[in-house]
Amino acid sequence: MKTLSLLVCFFACSYAWTEPYKFTAGGSAKKYLMTDAAKENNAVCLDGSPGAYYFLPGSGSGANKWYVHHQGGGWCESLDDCLGRSKTGLGSSNGYPDTAGLGGGYFDTDQTQNPLMYNWNKVFMRYCDGGSFSGNNASAQEYKGTTLHWRGMHIREGIAEDLFSNRGLDKATDLVVSGCSAGGLATFLHTDQWCDALHTKNPEAKCVGLPDSGFFLDFQSPGVKCTPDSAQSSEVQPLLGNTINGDYHCGLKWTYSIQNATAGINKDCVAAHGATGDVWKCMFAEHSSEHIRSPVFAMQSQYDAWQTGHVQGEASTQALGNNITSRIQSMLMKNNKESGAFLDSCHHHCGAWNSIRIDGDLVSGAIQKWYDTIGQAGAKKLWNQNKPYPCNACCKP
Repeated sequence: MKTLSLLVCFFACSYAWTEPYKFTAGGSAKKYLMTDAAKENNAVCLDGSPGAYYFLPGSGSGANKWYVHHQGGGWCESLDDCLGRSKTGLGSSNGYPDTAGLGGGYFDTDQTQNPLMYNWNKVFMRYCDGGSFSGNNASAQEYKGTTLHWRGMHIREGIAEDLFSNRGLDKATDLVVSGCSAGGLATFLHTDQWCDALHTKNPEAKCVGLPDSGFFLDFQSPGVKCTPDSAQSSEVQPLLGNTINGDYHCGLKWTYSIQNATAGINKDCVAAHGATGDVWKCMFAEHSSEHIRSPVFAMQSQYDAWQTGHVQGEASTQALGNNITSRIQSMLMKNNKESGAFLDSCHHHCGAWNSIRIDGDLVSGAIQKWYDTIGQAGAKKLWNQNKPYPCNACCKP
């Protein structure tokens, strides 16, 4: 019964996030399985199955414009956690349907709902590596009769190569790199990698990042001990598969270490922290964001609902919100003058596409205004609701 209850918690508690799309079997997007990349470069999920993505071609004025989305879904922060994920769609591609409907939000094909990207090429990268597409561990690990792999960087690179070689990404004039939750963190970590790769094909292409609910703070609650493998200590066994509130720092640092993620994250951040021996910081959005060269527009709740339950710890929700607000401005926007944010005061995590209005704009309108004016002097960069917690009225358009 204990094992069953842990699995129930794994599925029901761990990744209780919502995204503005509804991924469903059947639909127009076609699955591409990375079998060649798996054979040639071990681009595999936690369980050793090939990585995969779904592709929906663009049309008309969007034929050479691209939206690439990293799927979200938490991280594996212990061996038991990784083992549990390896038996689900967050760790194995074995059950992925051949086609899928991607839903609305940034995937919406209705111009009124998604004015910038409604007719663009759309890519949905399935998340099965447990480390925000960053892992570069050459060694697999046997654990409780299962071989676990941490190869997210190679999945991402394999997908990129396939898109450039076989789907037309090499001809792109525009590329928006995105993702929600753990996929939002992946956007902070990998936007420059995508943009650098595109600019080797087309130096004039416009390339930006659009992370949704991915600005997770590097925080460790004073009341939670940080042990070498805190997520596996005996006193927290009932919470396996769920980040311990106040322990996000230790959990993601464990993920960085087991995944050997140094080569898979922002290289400028790694170079900046190499001399001090704290390269692990580059696995965290707030530290990595200081070094992103490409323009980034962060969609973020200052009272992020996942962080209030998993990162906040003993701090107050208002303090969490103040820190998210200040650090987006001081760490993302200060060093990159073209970056911006849609920073709302609604208590949510992902799933808020066009449901909140700031300065007269829904998020789709704010994105288009920001995108169309990149490089223009005096252009608006920040939509900041900035209301005290709680603010139920902030959640309405």
